[in-house]
Amino acid sequence: MSNNTHSASDAPFPEIWREEEFRDWPPLDWPEEPIRPAPLTQALVWQVRLLVLVGAVAVGAYFVWLLAPEHRGEAWFFWPVFASMAYRALWWIVEWLNYVRPKLEPHRPAQRSWTVDVLTTACPSEPRGMILRTLLAMKAIRYPHTNYLCDEGDDPLLREACAALGIRHVTRAVKKDAKAGNINNALEQATGQIAVVLDPDHEPSPYLLDRVLGYFEDESIGFVQSVQAYRNQDDSLVADGAAKQTYLFYGPVMIGMNAYGTTQAIGANCVFRRAALDSIGGHAAGLSEDMHTTMRLYSKGWRSVYVPEILTRGLVPSTLSAYCKQQLKWACGSIELLLQEYPKLFRGMTVWQRLHYFVAPLYFLRGFFGAVDILLPIACLVWGGIPLRIDLAEFLSMYLPVVVVATVIRQRTQYWAIERRDRGAHLVGGLLGAGCWWSFPGERSAPSSASGCRTFPRPKATRRTIAGGSRCRICSPPPRVSPPWSTACSGTGRPTRG
Repeated sequence: MSNNTHSASDAPFPEIWREEEFRDWPPLDWPEEPIRPAPLTQALVWQVRLLVLVGAVAVGAYFVWLLAPEHRGEAWFFWPVFASMAYRALWWIVEWLNYVRPKLEPHRPAQRSWTVDVLTTACPSEPRGMILRTLLAMKAIRYPHTNYLCDEGDDPLLREACAALGIRHVTRAVKKDAKAGNINNALEQATGQIAVVLDPDHEPSPYLLDRVLGYFEDESIGFVQSVQAYRNQDDSLVADGAAKQTYLFYGPVMIGMNAYGTTQAIGANCVFRRAALDSIGGHAAGLSEDMHTTMRLYSKGWRSVYVPEILTRGLVPSTLSAYCKQQLKWACGSIELLLQEYPKLFRGMTVWQRLHYFVAPLYFLRGFFGAVDILLPIACLVWGGIPLRIDLAEFLSMYLPVVVVATVIRQRTQYWAIERRDRGAHLVGGLLGAGCWWSFPGERSAPSSASGCRTFPRPKATRRTIAGGSRCRICSPPPRVSPPWSTACSGTGRPTRG
């Protein structure tokens, strides 16, 4: 075990706490150096640029051919098919644009001293063991800092744990604006120049601050974002698919967004300049509060940096219901931002930021177009409509080049993935997204609460997890003690999930 590892036995807690609270939440064993992608090579960058050019020409030729009058069927059927194809082509083009200008930030050590506040949240519905494990990891961060727990439930056990660890315990009587309101309440007491915002499931590495503070030497940098990685993707097929859906975004796509100045702040593990947050009135509220905060910061002229390193690890939804609720929340929040906030913030953004934050929320229309793809063939069979009048061989001759080029581009950019395990076709992630199309069509509201509390998955087995992405031996767990927050005894004495 490396010297960076902290375990339950290190905690200044009574033995019963370790048994009840930590049994299902083993610590992460972080590597000595953070995981980051291999350096970019100019040869590969120019290969990708050439492929993007070929792909753009192929896409343009395909749609010019498709729009020819002799290829159109009945208008009622043709235009929905065309819109669905155009929507998917749009995302190819957006993805490829990010690959044209990859920017891999070199490490920049801090040249001055900073005062730093590290904040995480807690809700009554969340496992105490998970929160305590995150508090221990926050305490283990090497760079001098002040820790805060923003506790919505004012839990006596968590308050006692904070006192034992020297962490400031903050609660509030009036619960509004969900997570953003909880964070902003603590920021009223915090005085640091830098504010780190962590979700309670995201365990930070000991070198988190050492790897990000140097970028704030540039006074225009408002926030620094690192990779969002996971510790539980092996727990289920859903967890595996949900994690694989993020590989492309946190690897090649965000590396490209970094060059365009469109890096997305992620609420689970973002590092903010306090002056930047204060300039927009604190952490923005909403169903997609991290995107809202990002848009406000950009509209005020602040810049960002993406550090493609794994500096925290958290939890990914491991059940289908949790995954769909998460996606529905993001979908509703993103569309809401596009319709209500984007017009207000448009003027302060750069051209690329305007383009990005107009297009990004449209990602969640994939559910609508998924419904079109399913219902249109049925409608054609029922009413005898014909959307396209084309020869199959001719269609393949126009469409296959687009698919081949898109596949090759995806394969070449895999070399910019964060970890080697991130490379591959990721069919499970694609099937998960396609299978849950019904969770994306426009809903008028999404599951939420005043406090922003969420349900987190409990790891399937008690293992010590290697933060580098693999797992070691099965550890000997303490005697089975039913966690008081998650089980209750039935009349037969058998524990039942509460």
